[in-house]
Amino acid sequence: MDLRWFLVMGGAALALSSMSPIVAARRLGFFASALPHSALLAVSLGYVLSHLLGLDPFVCSLLLSLPISCTFTFLLHRGVDTEIATSVFVAFTSSSSVAAMYLILTRFPTEASLWSYVLGDPLLVSWSEALTILLLAALLIVLAILAYKVEVMIGLDADFARVSGVRVELRDYLLTIMLTLASVGMLRVVGFVVQHVAILLPAAIGARLARSASQLMLMSIMLSFVASILSIALASAVDMPPSAVYGLLLMAAYIVSLLR
Repeated sequence: MDLRWFLVMGGAALALSSMSPIVAARRLGFFASALPHSALLAVSLGYVLSHLLGLDPFVCSLLLSLPISCTFTFLLHRGVDTEIATSVFVAFTSSSSVAAMYLILTRFPTEASLWSYVLGDPLLVSWSEALTILLLAALLIVLAILAYKVEVMIGLDADFARVSGVRVELRDYLLTIMLTLASVGMLRVVGFVVQHVAILLPAAIGARLARSASQLMLMSIMLSFVASILSIALASAVDMPPSAVYGLLLMAAYIVSLLR
């Protein structure tokens, strides 16, 4: 057991679960489900760009991911239906991800395993990567808590929020940036597949147990954090990836909440 395994897994869980109640309040489940496709594309392009320019691949991935994700919000503001915008977004990012990954496998030295971004591998994260993940997670948690009440108000009644002086369109782009940073920054830890669970399921569990919006945020974060710590402890015992155990623990918690 290594301390950094618990740190990065716990940090990723806290960052993603703090976004989960906001996604639920703003009814952005479609977009949150599409984000991992964008993150995989950004990571692949960031790997190529880092080799061409000699820059840090993590920074390149974050910078490339923002214009890709903001395109989705732009489509919504242009009046495109949410489901259609999501379909277009997923089609573009999925196809482009396959092309970018093929380019890496055939033209560039694969020093970092692409499978670690698909399946998630917190056990191979270095201390420098762990520090970056923890700092990003701390930033996202603070931003999510500060923005939460206003985001809930926009989700309940966007017109009332506009009349109250909230710049809803600007908030949409800020929320897109936060979700993108969480998705790309934590992709190495939880993986492309389980990231859908990490963003969507904590709020679904908390909504069945909480009695207020503040309790929903607290329960989402606590449940996800406990699941992340247990996943590291149980992964070696059951001989499975920590990200898989983490997702299964959240699913088990949801089933228990249904029975309750």
